[in-house]
Amino acid sequence: MSELGLRRKSSAQLEVMQKAGWKIDGDEKACYIDVDEDEDQDTENMIESNWRYLPDLVLEEIFTYLTPKERYYAGLVCRQWYRAFYLPTVWNNFLVDDRTLTKPKFNYYSGWQFCLDHMRTQFCLNRIGRHVRGIEFRPWHSFNNIFQFMTMLTWNIDKGREVNPDTQFIGIGSRIRTLVYHFPCNMSQPNDPEGIKLFGTGGQLLRVLKELLLRLTDLHTLKLVDFVLERYEANHLLDEVVCSCCTKMRVLNLVNVTTMHCPIMHVGLFLNLQVLTISPQNIDDDVLSLLADTKLRHLHLLQNCYTPNHLTISACGVKAWRNVKKTNPRLRVHLRLENLTDGEVVMQPEAPVHSITYCAPQTRIRAELLVRMVDHYRSTLAIYGHELLPRFSSPKPFHSRIDSLMLLMCRQCFNVDTLIIREKVSTSTLLLIAQTTKNLQHLHVRRFAVILRCDWPRHPEWSDEFYNWLKRNSRSYEAVEREISQILGYKWRLLSDRDFKQLTVNVKSGA
Repeated sequence: MSELGLRRKSSAQLEVMQKAGWKIDGDEKACYIDVDEDEDQDTENMIESNWRYLPDLVLEEIFTYLTPKERYYAGLVCRQWYRAFYLPTVWNNFLVDDRTLTKPKFNYYSGWQFCLDHMRTQFCLNRIGRHVRGIEFRPWHSFNNIFQFMTMLTWNIDKGREVNPDTQFIGIGSRIRTLVYHFPCNMSQPNDPEGIKLFGTGGQLLRVLKELLLRLTDLHTLKLVDFVLERYEANHLLDEVVCSCCTKMRVLNLVNVTTMHCPIMHVGLFLNLQVLTISPQNIDDDVLSLLADTKLRHLHLLQNCYTPNHLTISACGVKAWRNVKKTNPRLRVHLRLENLTDGEVVMQPEAPVHSITYCAPQTRIRAELLVRMVDHYRSTLAIYGHELLPRFSSPKPFHSRIDSLMLLMCRQCFNVDTLIIREKVSTSTLLLIAQTTKNLQHLHVRRFAVILRCDWPRHPEWSDEFYNWLKRNSRSYEAVEREISQILGYKWRLLSDRDFKQLTVNVKSGA
């Protein structure tokens, strides 16, 4: 064979070897895998053609689930994905936590720590700062990283607003419409999950946040959660926000600004506010008089595990609520409790309460509180329910269960359209609720808590036909589901515990 032929043969063998390789199988034995050139090339072209021309809407949806680091690597795949990196919807929310844009640094006292990398942060702000529309701060331990990030963002915004700014600073932070800050106020030890040791923010961290808020002049949504401030700091928390966007704010969330009674008067100065979420200790009659003159549509009074006990919080006056209903008749009030321990919502007499919801696994339905609720909100209440699985055992006897209380509420509160039941009730009670509640649209019941029984004493107004219908259809779950489906007008079913855990109440308020 000639020298030229040997060279061609060796090059062909080398090319085949490069497209093949050794692989370890399940028995830890090596096997040689030969790759078919044509099949591999066709598969590669097919994959490239399928992913390369995805629509922008699909790419935006995919990129929103990725972290900033993952988005960067995805943008290196092809030109189409590089262009998707800068699509507006991708940067609707920028999450800043303890590890965002950080690098490990050794400290002789604390060991390895993650500190903010200023060069990476500056490069990041220059590249995507003009695209960010929402920013969320969720620190857990390293408050210094959050402090430095807010300082750099404020400085970049100021540089972009100079007379002749550098092109790399133009537009940074100009599209931010949403700011969310969750402060980890509970400093208890990890081995003591039920212990609560509250330490609020304030000082330099609060000062830098207020300076940043002053420069965000187009904010539509602001959420400040669990700040636990002192009274003198809480009174001036929103000074800068009122100055910068008093007519543009639409959604405001102030949860546990303080743990003591301290009305936040600034919330009544946002003229076009639509949704307000606030803790009951931060609202009083004077705040209600200011809110009556705004365009507020939904007022959420939220209590969580850091809110003081409901017995220590005073409700707003009846006269103030009557004035609100007269001046702003479209206002809806929502009472909600989120707590891992037992608790109750703070009742607001004469308030236009639209919903009362509990996200508290240890809270039971109490007869005296439910009767008070019916007396106060019989003409306005539309949503009532307890989310999450209960961490207590419900009694089985009829006179100890909640059947009569639920039916009383459904008869008296004629506007109820959503009801969530997690405690033990009988199948006959469900049939009576569906038959009695005229405006009922959504009924969510745990299948595990339903007892196959017709234990209601016969009412004098019930006909023989109705009582026989009640007893006949209370004998099986299938019959109950069939009858309630006919009453509600859609296919209704009892929920398993897995489905019930995923259940969330839709208040339709945009919060």
